Amino acid sequence: MRLGLCLAAFGGSGLKTALDHADEFGPVVLDLPTDSSLGLVDPLRCAEDPGYLDEITGLLAGREIGCVSNSRDAQLLLGPHGPHTDPVRAGDAADKRRHATICATGAIRLAQRLGADAVRLLPGCPDFARWLSWWGSDVSWRDNVAECREHLDPIVRAARDAGVTVMIEPHPKQIVYDRASAELLFAENPQWHDVLRLCVDPANLAACGHDPVQAVRSWGNRMAAVHAKDLQRWPGPATPPGAGWSRYGPQPPIRFRALGLGELDWPGIVAALQDEGFDGTVYVEHEDALLPRQQSIRRSVDLLRSVVPAGQPEGRTW
Repeated sequence: MRLGLCLAAFGGSGLKTALDHADEFGPVVLDLPTDSSLGLVDPLRCAEDPGYLDEITGLLAGREIGCVSNSRDAQLLLGPHGPHTDPVRAGDAADKRRHATICATGAIRLAQRLGADAVRLLPGCPDFARWLSWWGSDVSWRDNVAECREHLDPIVRAARDAGVTVMIEPHPKQIVYDRASAELLFAENPQWHDVLRLCVDPANLAACGHDPVQAVRSWGNRMAAVHAKDLQRWPGPATPPGAGWSRYGPQPPIRFRALGLGELDWPGIVAALQDEGFDGTVYVEHEDALLPRQQSIRRSVDLLRSVVPAGQPEGRTW
């Protein structure tokens, strides 16, 4: 089990500045985002300009990149394709899907060039109404999965050819949002079993009512990475005061915090990962609206370093 950091926390600062900040936390495995909105790496140039890949590789010399990611651009692969995603890319569904495909391809090419193990993509979801049953209709989440197979398959095949794993993160905005939808995606697409994995975020699942410790159990080798942040939930009927609150749906508001400042049992989550024999990377995510970025990340990194084994446990010796 290794400790990592998502560089998305430093979006808008430029890649060199982001790397300088990340170096303050000691040796960590990096998740390098290529979202066009973050301004760290240009996903379109990654897809089209080998010289640009060399330039980025030079800036990253001496650092371990475990994952190259894209969330906002890749979301346009499956949608939604209406005004919700116009700030990322305006146009019709075909324009947006083309943009997502090029950006995902850029992430794959950069991962291959860097020798990273994986790309992490959030490919979106065609129709969230398929969460629900409708009288007289046999439409279900399986129809979303069928659309996913059509549009994601070329990207998965490109990743396989590049020797890179594709990770999808369960999230309410995604084709995979819980264990059942993940199981369905795997069951319906056995042709992807050699290359498709999950990056599991216990806070995202806990925000929807799932047990955060159980969220990391029983995945086997299908879980390649874990995201680490904490969670607060608002139980009151009124709108909560303060910054950072949002909703994932009709449930009460939630906000994310640095580790140890919410309700998740991160020592218990790490122990569950040990029980499962997890040997991937736990990536710290900074999404705390109440703390300065460096303070939030430092707190989370320090907590994980205190519970993630630094070597082989000896067990009881007396």
